[in-house]
Amino acid sequence: MFLIAVTLLICFQLTLSQRVFAQQFITTKQQASIQPQINVGADDWPDYTAADGSGVYFNLLKEIYPEYKINFVIKALDQSLIDFDQQKLDLVIGVYKHELNNVLFPQWFLDTEFPLLAFYNKKSRHITKASDLIPLQPAWLSSYAFENFLSSTLAPIKVEFVDDGFELIMQNKTDFFIDYAYNIPKKLINKIDSIELLPAQHVYVAFQHNQNGRKLAKEFDLKMASLRNSGKLAEIYGKNYFDTDLSNYVINKQKIVIYTNSVSLLNQQDMKNEEGGEIQTLRLIFNMLKGYEIEFKPFNNIAKMYQLSTQSNVCFSDLIKTKKREQNFVISQPFSMFLGLKLYSEKAISSSSSINLATLLNSNRALKLGTVSGRSYGSNIDKTLTQIQSFQLIKSPVDIETLFKQFAKKRFDFLIEYPSFKAKNWSKTSKKTLYSYNIDGADKVVLGHMMCSKSPLGVAFIEDFNNVLEKFYHSGYFFNAQYQRVLPENKAIFIQYFNETFN
Repeated sequence: MFLIAVTLLICFQLTLSQRVFAQQFITTKQQASIQPQINVGADDWPDYTAADGSGVYFNLLKEIYPEYKINFVIKALDQSLIDFDQQKLDLVIGVYKHELNNVLFPQWFLDTEFPLLAFYNKKSRHITKASDLIPLQPAWLSSYAFENFLSSTLAPIKVEFVDDGFELIMQNKTDFFIDYAYNIPKKLINKIDSIELLPAQHVYVAFQHNQNGRKLAKEFDLKMASLRNSGKLAEIYGKNYFDTDLSNYVINKQKIVIYTNSVSLLNQQDMKNEEGGEIQTLRLIFNMLKGYEIEFKPFNNIAKMYQLSTQSNVCFSDLIKTKKREQNFVISQPFSMFLGLKLYSEKAISSSSSINLATLLNSNRALKLGTVSGRSYGSNIDKTLTQIQSFQLIKSPVDIETLFKQFAKKRFDFLIEYPSFKAKNWSKTSKKTLYSYNIDGADKVVLGHMMCSKSPLGVAFIEDFNNVLEKFYHSGYFFNAQYQRVLPENKAIFIQYFNETFN
């Protein structure tokens, strides 16, 4: 009886262990079958993002995320961006950095898009510069948004297919069609010409700006490096690998600290509606610079810039060139242009349209002029300011919005500023009308530059900066970035000065 009981007990224990093992096996199998999913949005681009889940970009994502189930959602790009904004997608493929805000971009780009061009019929048009496009009728694919690349006064004609766009210009039903050179029908190659709207730009995979997006973006960067090292990346892209520029991507970047008073650059997540042309230009330049990690820091006192000039990786953004600055910094080609500075007053001060600052301030020592510490107003105005009593020059923060608030509070009687900055900031502060006067000796246009320390790193950075900048000079994007902030009454003269400066 004892042996029988022991045998039954052993059998019961074995049965119980087997049951536990079986349950653990089922649970493990269930967990293995629950595969995390990524929802990927993309347009239907032949050979790159096909509806059946094939194509270069989709094959790349399969290599990067082998442990994920990838759900490819093919829609027109504009609809994909809407879905992404509504968080229906985890990532969207093939976007420019300037198209999206409040999203997460990886360090590695996806590809390099060819220049964006405005095509026109040779027999009907002769277009040589971006400003020529202003009165003309544009057309482009309905799934794209090219408004930021030109300043046309007419609403675009939207077409569904590329061939339809080229047919429109040949039939003179539109003045120009925006697209890429690789889409030109062979039969039209000798019949159309073009000007550049946007130089070659890197395109990216954009991720949601949340914890999951950060995880996916980190995995993307790590795997891209691994795939390039192994040669797999070149295999995936095939014959087009050289054109992607991925072989030149620099992993170990050198850090550059850029001091700026631009809230948009400091924020880096809310720049889509930024009116400053210099900000838009910088975004595209930094997108194409290789080997640099850019950090932005607030710039609250221009006068202190010389104290930082000995630091090897320090730069200052959008400043006027002066002799003193040339002695202390290496300076880039200009990347922004403003119409000349004006003198503003709440009271009428002269029947003349032009004011001599020294005569005005010296005639009444009680009058005060608002200035920014360390700021240059151009060599002529700077020299005039030295002829005015220092107690009449009220030093204010570099922040333009604060400057106008102090002006509204009557901390000083007069203010020197650019018309576009006045238009943008004064209406936020006061409903009073300001009188505007030309300033004797003021430059007709003012150019903004990047300035870096005269270290080997600073010199190299400015050289690379200039090389990229020069590719933008004759593009529609560069012109439009400057032009869109100009007041309506000044647009004609701005076009004249811009073309004299950059064309």
